[in-house]
Amino acid sequence: MLQTNSKILNMKYQFENSIKDRLMYCLEWKQNIDVYLANKRISKKTNEEYYKSKPLLKFIINFYFIPYNLLRLYRYLRIIHDYKKNEIEIRVLSKELKKNENQK
Repeated sequence: MLQTNSKILNMKYQFENSIKDRLMYCLEWKQNIDVYLANKRISKKTNEEYYKSKPLLKFIINFYFIPYNLLRLYRYLRIIHDYKKNEIEIRVLSKELKKNENQK
């Protein structure tokens, strides 16, 4: 019986550590995406400022790169989707950790 209890405690400990590791990974990923999105906003502002005086060039380039721009839009929407999903995962993992700590 003692061995069984120690196995259960060991499993709980491993489970808690895996939740902590996953939470840390999610938080790091969120931080990296925040930096990425901030840089995308800066690049967008830079492009808007540059093409203010060159509207014809902007039109030609945008028309030429329509397929590529659609792929970039899809990628951006996918990142936003994953970002929102990650925020929910962070909340769920935090709740799980609190629940496990309360059970001790």
